[in-house]
Amino acid sequence: MKGLSLLFFLAIFGCAKAQMPYSASYLQALGAENRTPIFGDSSKLTDPQKATYFALIPGGGQIYNKKYFKAGIVYAGFAGLIYFNKISVDSLRKYEIIYADKIDGDTIDGYPQFSTSSAKFFRDNYRRNRDVSILGFVGLYAIQIIDANVDAHLKEFKVNDELSMRITPALYAQEPGLGRYNGVSIKLRF
Repeated sequence: MKGLSLLFFLAIFGCAKAQMPYSASYLQALGAENRTPIFGDSSKLTDPQKATYFALIPGGGQIYNKKYFKAGIVYAGFAGLIYFNKISVDSLRKYEIIYADKIDGDTIDGYPQFSTSSAKFFRDNYRRNRDVSILGFVGLYAIQIIDANVDAHLKEFKVNDELSMRITPALYAQEPGLGRYNGVSIKLRF
């Protein structure tokens, strides 16, 4: 388990380091150090590497990117998974005790409504639910890190206001060598 945890954090660290901004010497070689930013004020842009590091704390990357509603979704997801895990663990303990009592033949605690097979079924079901909630934690943790990194990258992306796509049908058009045909015309303007 330690090896898997170490591998996970090394992968996160490697991804964060891969997003380093251009060095000053690289920009100088391009002659880009004195250029003005393409999309206006570059102080509003976020650093993907910092966003990834902040995302190691759940919701931190979303807060760094100023996407507070996403941080709320992350916290709500973790709260729901904690609740689901607690119910599953408590029920698992209960049905493990019932199943052990049924196997030993003890009827002191009662539970005459459960047979050995039904107690085993419920125990296995709640064990599976506990495992699913743990996988949910890992999945949500990874997704919120990826989301913070991608969102920081997309801050630099700007869509032109004049970007448009126009789809028009071309019915019975006449082209030399092709004759009449039906089709669709797609025009992109940017």
